[in-house]
Amino acid sequence: MKILAFDTSNKPLTVAVVEDGKCLARMDSSEEKTHSVSLLPDIQESLEKSGLNVSDIDRIAVAAGPGSYTGVRIAVTVAKTLAFTLAKPLVGISSLRLLAANGTDGKLIVAVEDARNDNAFAGAYIDKSGEVVNVIEDQHIAMDQLFEKLGNYPEEQVEFVNVSEHLAELIQDAMPKASVVLTKDSLPDSVKLAQIAENTEPVKDINAFVPTYLRLTQAEHDWIKKGHKEDGNISYVEEI
Repeated sequence: MKILAFDTSNKPLTVAVVEDGKCLARMDSSEEKTHSVSLLPDIQESLEKSGLNVSDIDRIAVAAGPGSYTGVRIAVTVAKTLAFTLAKPLVGISSLRLLAANGTDGKLIVAVEDARNDNAFAGAYIDKSGEVVNVIEDQHIAMDQLFEKLGNYPEEQVEFVNVSEHLAELIQDAMPKASVVLTKDSLPDSVKLAQIAENTEPVKDINAFVPTYLRLTQAEHDWIKKGHKEDGNISYVEEI
């Protein structure tokens, strides 16, 4: 299976073309350019390096969030457009699940993204009999509440990945025996994204596939403040 995988939910941009688990081409960039400018050229160059046309791709894989609101929207929009235009299956993978793939085998891997004000996007994953299981669902959460949720696990078995310097200080104070992998050492990996996506069920309705934000954007706050409600009728994302 040939998979085109990409992630723009974090500051780095990563794109890969993978066939049956083997990387044919890969591009990673942390240049100070917007992902909207870089993504499509990087996809094209990755395909050229792999010797494939976009029509040769069997599946599109994208990191669907949480993360940068703009970054997640860019990747999801491009993924949906390619999948719909080419009539190819689309797989959306949690950005936290992807980051958790950088963790150490045998540990409870807690993937985090600094959401400021001592909050984080976080999810906890563990490998059980060769299958990665989400044991604390992805959520936007205060770090002290996250530490409470982790209270039943031995600290030395817990490993935090994608940790900012500030979150590292909080973790050190609350769970000094836990392992910490800083952001610079646990960047998102598009090859791992493709490998995860190969064994993941594609989305059933490409048109209905939307980014995973896990908290309201400022635009949504303003939209609800004007009297709109996500009450089972139409959501902000659907309306926009």
